[in-house]
Amino acid sequence: MCVPGRALSQKCPRQYLEQWCCLLQALVLVLALGSTIPLAEAQDKYKCPINAVYFYPCTCEGGGSEGIFMKCENTNLASIAVGLANVRIPIEELKIYRCNIHKLFGDVFKSVQIKRLVLEETPIAELSGDVLEGAAGTLEDLRLLGAPLQEMPTKALIPLRKLKYLQIDGANITSLSNDAIPRLPDLREIHLNNCGIKSITVGALSKLPKLVKIDLSRNELQSIPKGAFRNKRGARLLDLAYNNFTKLDSQYYSDLSQLTWCNMSHNQITNMGRNPFARNTVLGWLSLTHNLLKDLPSTTFRSMRHMRRLYLSDNQITKIGRGAFNGMRRRVGTIDLSRNQITEIDVKIFDDFRNVEKIILAENNISTVKKHAFKDLYLVHINISHNQISSFANESFVDCTNITVLDLSHNNITEIQKQVFVNTYMTLLHLEYNKIVDTSKIPMDFFGLKVLNMSYNEIEVIGRRTFPSLYELHTIDFSHNKIKEIGRTVFQPLFSIRRINISYNAMEELRGSVLGTIPTLLALELSHNNIVKISKGMFQSLSSLRHLWLNDNKIANMFVIPQALNYLFLQNNNISYIKPGIFPVMNALLYLDLGNNNLSDSIGPGTFNGLNTLRNLNLLNNSISTPPWEALSAMQTLQHINLKYNQIKNVTQSAFGRLPTMFTIDLAHNGIRNVSKRAFEGLLQLLTLNLSHNALLHVPNDAFRGLVALQSLDLSFNQIKSVNNKTNGLFEDLLSLKRLDLSHNVFEFVTKKMFPYHKYIPYNLQRVDLSYNNIPVLTKNLLIGLQKVQYLNLSHNILNDIRPNVLGNLSRLTVLDMSHNDLEALGTAVFGRDETLQEVYLQDNDLISLPAAVLMSNRNLTMLDLSNNELYNYYDHFVQRAVNGTTIRYEGNPVHCDCGVRPVVGWLASRLDLRNWRDVVCFTPLHLKGLSLAQIGEEDLGCSDRIGPDVQVSEDILFRELTDGRTNRARKNEDSLHFAWFVNTHEDVGGFFVTVQNLTTGVRLKEVNLPYTARYHEFSDITSGSFYICIAGVDSVGRQRTLKKGQCQEFSASGS
Repeated sequence: MCVPGRALSQKCPRQYLEQWCCLLQALVLVLALGSTIPLAEAQDKYKCPINAVYFYPCTCEGGGSEGIFMKCENTNLASIAVGLANVRIPIEELKIYRCNIHKLFGDVFKSVQIKRLVLEETPIAELSGDVLEGAAGTLEDLRLLGAPLQEMPTKALIPLRKLKYLQIDGANITSLSNDAIPRLPDLREIHLNNCGIKSITVGALSKLPKLVKIDLSRNELQSIPKGAFRNKRGARLLDLAYNNFTKLDSQYYSDLSQLTWCNMSHNQITNMGRNPFARNTVLGWLSLTHNLLKDLPSTTFRSMRHMRRLYLSDNQITKIGRGAFNGMRRRVGTIDLSRNQITEIDVKIFDDFRNVEKIILAENNISTVKKHAFKDLYLVHINISHNQISSFANESFVDCTNITVLDLSHNNITEIQKQVFVNTYMTLLHLEYNKIVDTSKIPMDFFGLKVLNMSYNEIEVIGRRTFPSLYELHTIDFSHNKIKEIGRTVFQPLFSIRRINISYNAMEELRGSVLGTIPTLLALELSHNNIVKISKGMFQSLSSLRHLWLNDNKIANMFVIPQALNYLFLQNNNISYIKPGIFPVMNALLYLDLGNNNLSDSIGPGTFNGLNTLRNLNLLNNSISTPPWEALSAMQTLQHINLKYNQIKNVTQSAFGRLPTMFTIDLAHNGIRNVSKRAFEGLLQLLTLNLSHNALLHVPNDAFRGLVALQSLDLSFNQIKSVNNKTNGLFEDLLSLKRLDLSHNVFEFVTKKMFPYHKYIPYNLQRVDLSYNNIPVLTKNLLIGLQKVQYLNLSHNILNDIRPNVLGNLSRLTVLDMSHNDLEALGTAVFGRDETLQEVYLQDNDLISLPAAVLMSNRNLTMLDLSNNELYNYYDHFVQRAVNGTTIRYEGNPVHCDCGVRPVVGWLASRLDLRNWRDVVCFTPLHLKGLSLAQIGEEDLGCSDRIGPDVQVSEDILFRELTDGRTNRARKNEDSLHFAWFVNTHEDVGGFFVTVQNLTTGVRLKEVNLPYTARYHEFSDITSGSFYICIAGVDSVGRQRTLKKGQCQEFSASGS
């Protein structure tokens, strides 16, 4: 037997070797699975439970390794408490978003394991001292975003001994006193942003021993007292951006000896001072952007040996002291001085920066670059664009090897002396938007140059000796110049060139060997010139060319194209004739654009011979009067042809011949008057046919015979009145039709044979557009052939009547547009109770009534546009749907603002987004005329009876159970009244006030305040009689909410 460890010289039988190999593979697999399975299990440790409905009104957004992610949106404290009480697994993040809570208090977080708590855009002005105690054992991250706190929630923070991250954004805390922040022994990051803080005391942060990041940005601080950061040597990040600091004082940072990141941007600092960061020797990231700095003294950054990123943009710096950056030259990676007022780059400003990656001096007033300004740099991106540079001193760039990008664009450069660059090379050179006329005055002998951009200059000639031998240059852009001439074989020394762009110039002729042999060229752009003539064989030597742009010139004759070409663009020229055989036999060309030429009917047999793989042919606007079927007959791979804007008047039988792979034909804007029977026979794979914008009065029934694969047909913008006779319809041959556009015609009725239908043929018409016709009435004829329609547009007709059970029987309809008609009323049987409708557009009619209850019974409805009608009342049914997210457009109606609009007015009072409601204005009564519903309050409506049944607003609380103890055997106490309820509103409910009144005597017998967690209560000592029990909501700040009718019930208790 062969065993492990036996020498290879001892020959083992082959079967034993195979066995050991299998065992080894199995062992490797086990080890691999063993290392990966625990990770997968850890990632999926917690998932949203199947019965997450019990978390309502909160939702489970997903699972994580440390708990689930939950979100409570647009609700109140009382409802959140019930949802969280049902959570039995850890919560990694709980987000309370846009809820109606003004004071956070009570036991809402009791016994809930929360790691991160986010309170966002919720108007919490106060946190009670004990509200977070329930989560103190697990809470590590607390974020109060957009909460209008008036002071630090000191007492609420005291129990949070495990808190590591604290963020308060948008509060109104003017100062931080010594007692504002309690001792939080484990806090790593504190963010107090947008709080209006103007001052901070010395001991404000003294009780936070483990701080790593201090963020006091976007406040109103002008200074930091000495010692404010004492004992914060572990702090590494300091953000004081967007404050009112006027100077950099070393006392701000002297205690932060481990500071590595500092943001002082967007202040009003005018003076850097003398080495303000002297004690911050490990500082590696510093931003002073958007300040008022005017100069940089030589001593400013002397001690910053570890600086990697320095941002000084958007100041008023005019002068940089010599050697200002020398202290950081060994490590600095980025220096940004853009958008200042620097006028020159002095000697050795950037000398021997070993690790610098980016030097940005863009958008200054630099006119001069002095000798040795850039010296001994490696792999650096230098941006000096958007300045006023017209000249460079000799040896401006010395020993700058492998500059990744040199951007000199947007300057006044006319020439660059060769001595400017000494032993300096770059990969990408930007010289666009300068004043260069002669390319010979720009040195090009840069080893490693890959991209050259000289667009938007004033170049007239690309001289023959412009380029030396360059082995890596692959892209050149000479577009938007004044080039009239290109030197002979100018591009041949470029051994890797891939793309050349000479578009938007003034060339008139391409002759001789201008391009020469360039075997690597893939794309050539010569569009938007004045080219009239192209010599024979101009492009034949470009054996690898794939894309050629010659559009927007004045070319009159076709030329020989390279055999490898894939895309040829010749639109907007003067080509009037293509000689048969001009195209070589090629299997590469896929796209040919000849639009906007003068080909007329010169396209004949052999015109496109040789184009064996052409798929897309554009013949738009060529004055063609007959489909060129003879020329097309040899193009068996053609898939798309564009014949728009021609002069084809008649489409005869088999007008395009037999094209087995044709997918799209566009014949729009031709003025077609006649389409013959079987006009498109032979196009078995045609998917899209566009006959819009023509002059068709009638289309014979067999016109589309043979188009069994057609899915989209556009007959819009014609003069068609009918598409059927008594026995057959025009579209019956279109077995695959899905989209049909008949808009902008003169149809007066929808007839039985208008749409294809047969009980044995599964037609699948899904989108129909009948807009802009003259249809006055919808009858049951509409149902024939439209059983699968999903989109139906009947807008801009003259509809004034819709028969019952017509639209309601379109069982798959999701979008219905009947806007811009003459409808005055819609009966209850118009829509039915279909559940598929998602969008209904009825704007710009004359509606005075509609079946609101039927419309709103559709749970899937997301959009109902009723704007610009004559609707006098706002229907109660709309309020609840609007609350649940349905968009209801109602502007432009003469709304009568009485107690009937009170539900929507009350709801709007709590909404933040009023975009669809600002234009819904009152027409009557007179004192509210012109005011939008968003501008008025419930008190403006003058409703004396707040609980009238016709104007009932949704109750805050609804009863579940109301009974006396004698009728419920589960209760031990016979003389008791017990009841249960649930919260029925998203508004602020933070408690309950319950009263019991004797109906006979009018005496109030019981009253009690109950916490928001309560959903059941019992009153003992209830004797026989009739009682009136009411449950009123109390908001989170203790104010009793308006009591509504449904929140009170009469109750009769039986005697003992």
